[in-house]
Amino acid sequence: MKKLVHERKLAEDLRRKGLSYKEIIAKVPVAKSTLSSWLKPMPLSQYEKKVLRKRVSSNISKGRAKAAATNRKNRLQREKIVFDAAKREYDKYASEPLFATGVALYWAEGAKRQSMFHFTNSDEKMIETMLCWLEKYNNLYRKDLYFRLFLHLPYKDENWEQWWAKELGVPLSNFKKTIIKPSGLGVKKRPSYKGCLRVEVPKSKSLLFKTKVWIKMMVDDYKKR
Repeated sequence: MKKLVHERKLAEDLRRKGLSYKEIIAKVPVAKSTLSSWLKPMPLSQYEKKVLRKRVSSNISKGRAKAAATNRKNRLQREKIVFDAAKREYDKYASEPLFATGVALYWAEGAKRQSMFHFTNSDEKMIETMLCWLEKYNNLYRKDLYFRLFLHLPYKDENWEQWWAKELGVPLSNFKKTIIKPSGLGVKKRPSYKGCLRVEVPKSKSLLFKTKVWIKMMVDDYKKR
């Protein structure tokens, strides 16, 4: 009984100092319902409420800062692992024409500011080369990739999605909704135009980072020559 009285007094003192229920329970290990019944008769003053809000806000900010620091540390560790693997692979494959071609193609036509590996072009041979590169050097197969076609309005009813699927040997179900781009003239300037196709690799943040490392290594190699 004496212990309970002491705990209640401690809980009341801590509350007056602006501590939250969660903080008090960490120091006074009682059920929240018990703590609530103890503190109910002593509502906080406006000043005490202000102190409590300030403390809660400060704790949240500290928690967010700590979480951000932890996330950054983990990200840097992951990137270090990917960087080391990319360097080993570059040293192994740099002399192979297909490897160098794929890196150069992505440097020219790939998305660098997004969080996924995206490669877009209207040349089917270039798309095919990139698919072969992804398969040989990254173990990524076309059946597991996504594709999105970008077409100008006058070409939207010509079923170019089916043509691309057949040409590349990929399921039509792997094609996302086609994006139709407006055309000011409303006429076909290039009758043989089949649109621009984007190759999308799902969950490819690490692949994108690795490809950027390969691009930098290739550029550095050429600078040395």
